[in-house]
Amino acid sequence: MRFQRELSAFVAIPAVLAILWLAPPWGFGALVSLLALATLYEFYRLAEARGIPVPKWVALTLSAAILAATVVPAPSPSGITVAGGLFGCAAIFAIALMISGIPTAQALSGTAVTALGLPLIVFPCCALIWLDRANLAGAAARFGPRSIIFLLVTIWGCDSFAYYVGKNFGRHRLAPEISPKKTIEGSIGGLIGSVGVAVAAALLFLPEFRPAEAALVGGLASTAGQVGDLVESMFKRGAGVKDSGLFLPGHGGFYDRVDSLLFAAPVLCGAVLVKMAT
Repeated sequence: MRFQRELSAFVAIPAVLAILWLAPPWGFGALVSLLALATLYEFYRLAEARGIPVPKWVALTLSAAILAATVVPAPSPSGITVAGGLFGCAAIFAIALMISGIPTAQALSGTAVTALGLPLIVFPCCALIWLDRANLAGAAARFGPRSIIFLLVTIWGCDSFAYYVGKNFGRHRLAPEISPKKTIEGSIGGLIGSVGVAVAAALLFLPEFRPAEAALVGGLASTAGQVGDLVESMFKRGAGVKDSGLFLPGHGGFYDRVDSLLFAAPVLCGAVLVKMAT
């Protein structure tokens, strides 16, 4: 299984990096948007596996519109516009469920799960699209793409260190009810390894971040990524499935591949925003 994961990654990673580095500005945004919609679909399918009704096509349509608005450059919306948009989405989800005639006992869970997909999946992907176009005053060219490479390398480093440390030294279960194979030792190994990888990645790809800054951001992002992995494992455990879907051999579904990235990307975005403000 691990060999399949490594082989699939060997095929997929160059393709993603080529789009990130060589495609026009909207190319990476389009890729992330498709990934977000596929992941959101799998998330809603997990809910449906537990009998929770989800107006997924309504939610996917609205999510596609949100992602398109992120890909196509537009004036930044005001806070009241964002709040109004979020309310409008939740209201549409509730109305869609009401029109569909589902049992009222399931209306609350259906609306809640449908709305949860936006901040859990769509918004982090919007942040990733923003990061691709971000820039710092005085930064070298292609700051955004280099930031994403830094993020991906850090997450992959955390995943690899966590796996090998856990396999060889793991003794204490981290979350036995959610993911029985994950260990505390593996989690700590992933954190320590990701800090070292982040420092090295910053020296290679993101010199705008000093080593101490890279270590801090790498540690926070990898920790967030591990939490994201556990959150998705919790959802799968609740749905009674092993994988969120089928994507590449050894990788499971789209959600299985980006669960860590969804939680880690906002951390790096936050760090970039702090750098912009200082």
